[in-house]
Amino acid sequence: MKKRTLIPLWLLILIWCSWASHALPNEIEYSIVAQLDVSKNVIVATQTVRFTNRTGTALSELYFHVVPNAFKRGANSKYQQDLRRAGVSPDAIYANPQSDAFLEVKSVRANSQELTFTVNDTLMRVPLAQPLPDGATLTLQMDFVNDLLEASPRNLFAGSLAVRSGHRNGTYTIALWYPKVVVYDADEGWNLDLYGLIGEFYGDFANYTVELRVPADFVVGSTGAIVGETVVGDQRLLTIRAERVRDFAWVASRAYRVQESALSESLKLRVLSLGLSMNAIATDAMNFFSERFGPYLYPVMTVAQVTVGGGMEYPGIVMIAGGSETEIVHELAHQWWYAMVGNDEMDEAWLDEGFTTFSEELYQIERRGRPSSVRSSYDFREPGIPVLTRAERFPTLSLYFQTVYTKGSGILWMLRGVLGREVFDRALREYYRRWRLKNATTSDFIRVIEEISERKFDLFFDFWLRTTKTLDFAIPVATVTARPDGQFETRLTLVRQGELAVPVRVVLTLRDGSQVETRWLNEQSSEIVLFTSRVAPLHAEINPDRDVLEENRANNRLSFPANSQ
Repeated sequence: MKKRTLIPLWLLILIWCSWASHALPNEIEYSIVAQLDVSKNVIVATQTVRFTNRTGTALSELYFHVVPNAFKRGANSKYQQDLRRAGVSPDAIYANPQSDAFLEVKSVRANSQELTFTVNDTLMRVPLAQPLPDGATLTLQMDFVNDLLEASPRNLFAGSLAVRSGHRNGTYTIALWYPKVVVYDADEGWNLDLYGLIGEFYGDFANYTVELRVPADFVVGSTGAIVGETVVGDQRLLTIRAERVRDFAWVASRAYRVQESALSESLKLRVLSLGLSMNAIATDAMNFFSERFGPYLYPVMTVAQVTVGGGMEYPGIVMIAGGSETEIVHELAHQWWYAMVGNDEMDEAWLDEGFTTFSEELYQIERRGRPSSVRSSYDFREPGIPVLTRAERFPTLSLYFQTVYTKGSGILWMLRGVLGREVFDRALREYYRRWRLKNATTSDFIRVIEEISERKFDLFFDFWLRTTKTLDFAIPVATVTARPDGQFETRLTLVRQGELAVPVRVVLTLRDGSQVETRWLNEQSSEIVLFTSRVAPLHAEINPDRDVLEENRANNRLSFPANSQ
């Protein structure tokens, strides 16, 4: 009899409420029994998938992602074509000429009946013997082998060549390693996205029971919680359970040093290190994000140093390469904006990376006391491609980062300035509360913003997400008059170039160092603002905090000579 974990009452209530208000596209249960053979660097596994159709229509076929085939030598996969277009030989991902990688599905069965299947690049199509009606459940069994990539040193960071799984120097990063059901949604039906150099993932929330067999002296970290562990001879047998997660990933190495701590009564932090010191910053970041956005819902959070595919997030586990504070904080922020609030990262990647970049910068500024200039959008330049562009349509990784990470984060900082910190923070917490353990869209986020603020923001988001239009504020003219009563009257002409009005601060700094300010709504493209002060002005500046994304900031500031009055 298999040992089952007891789900806490609070999680049962949360799951019931989530299902009652927003049923999943499909209900999926994975049971995987896998052995890591370190002599051959392969995983041999059997997988059972229990799939309940919630699409609203009968399904005549199912689709699965088989991502490791992107890395198979000579496959000419979309990923390898992307590499060549970027000027990189596919051979660059391998540590040696003998290395290869693939996922070979040996068989697919339903009720002991063999099913035919076809594999095209990183997608597997399984025609069903008979259509699966809406609401019906089908159980499939699969046998597969995952040949693990022995990765070159260039693959230390996942962001460099998009290699997220493999092994190097005896440490295994196991991600995207099993046949995973493709999302079927109301917008696109089956989301048949091939794995490429640019773009990440879209997954249903599902339950996993994974039984792993690894060498007895190996330490394992994973999505979910280890609920059973024994050593039999030279093998370690682990049973892992994960509830309502979008993916399942794990790491294994005999070199790991383990540090565990309790962040709360219901949350344990595991840090698996190969030499990096990560516990203090991970603890602080997890506490900060829980305080700001809402509680972390899974029972274990694992932070693992890896030798392949670092700087990468999965539910309940993050892979760390260099160990910088920024890397650790960024990947942990993904637990809120990817793991618990999901989205389609191919179509709306800013909900993933833009929100995470904003959260990382918020931590740096508010927790660590860093200046606002640490924001990636502080010196914003319009990248020239709309934020809501499908990931695969970005011509370069650099442009993808500038648009999705930097501009995406900048939009949130700007929105925070427009709404005010209190309203924005309340809206972000409500967005998390409403969409945790579900996949959200940009429209869902906008709806929450408008409900909490009681204002319309359709023009704001259309401008910043769907166009490459820019704003430019300027102070072209100013006069200073010394009045008979000893006061100084400073008259500023403010100009906005661009189609969208976004409130900005206007600050007048006086010669004694004090400041007076106002907030310009810029509903008109030009306006005169008057300041009265007892001390002569030194300089005036519009949008001094750079909260609003401007293309040209050279004309934002105007200085007054000592004899200007």
